Amino acid sequence: MHKYTLITGSSRGIGLEMANYCASKGMNILMIALPNEGLEEKAQNISKKHNVKTSIFECDLTDVTEIDRLKNWVLDKGFEVSFLINNAGFGGTIPFEDMNAGLIDNMIGLNIKAGTHLINRFIPILKKNAPSNILNVSSLISNQVAPYKALYTATKTFVINLSVSLAYELKEDRIIVSTLLPGATPTNKVVTDQIEKGNFAARVSVMSPREVAKIAIDKSLKGKTIITTGTKNGVIRRLLTSLPDRVIAAIAVNQFKKKRRLEKEQ
Repeated sequence: MHKYTLITGSSRGIGLEMANYCASKGMNILMIALPNEGLEEKAQNISKKHNVKTSIFECDLTDVTEIDRLKNWVLDKGFEVSFLINNAGFGGTIPFEDMNAGLIDNMIGLNIKAGTHLINRFIPILKKNAPSNILNVSSLISNQVAPYKALYTATKTFVINLSVSLAYELKEDRIIVSTLLPGATPTNKVVTDQIEKGNFAARVSVMSPREVAKIAIDKSLKGKTIITTGTKNGVIRRLLTSLPDRVIAAIAVNQFKKKRRLEKEQ
């Protein structure tokens, strides 16, 4: 039997590094991403480099019918998925009133609906191939007040709360559910720019996608329920939970106003 690890958002950033790291540990990989992101070439490179089986599926995970199509593809191909990694997601720093309907729907669709439906559809497959793992990517600022990131942190709070509950619900089925809480991670130019112009916590918590991927996979396989990326980010997480909401909110508001002021001056 050939077991497979399915990774969403695996064309770049943390997802691509997870695919590489899992392959380096001998895992066969199913890479999922949007069309036209060079996924086929990346999958072939991983297969050749690590001598594992890889296959790709291009789709828009905000469309629930595409998730059903993905599940049917896995079943039709006979891929024995024993590790589901819900990595796809996005955020941004923007006043809530400036978010248009499309942006709101896409963020909720990708950060919440996609992972939720994937877990629901794949639990029977993971049970069949147990012991199995689910790794969901949340955020260091989940469950935190976050002005100008209000919707993003709300979606990531959903992820962590769902994950922890499922960790207990699926334990007897030999399915380990883990949640990753990464800090600032430079996955593209936009995110890198936000980190460089961000607050102290964002700059201090930054780690490379490769570092994040390795820690996430290793701790998930060891059965860790809540995964922070190293001691430093664990300390930041505890600090954030200990401070009053008004203090964290004031820091975020002041930082955003400073960023806007600098942008106008340029």
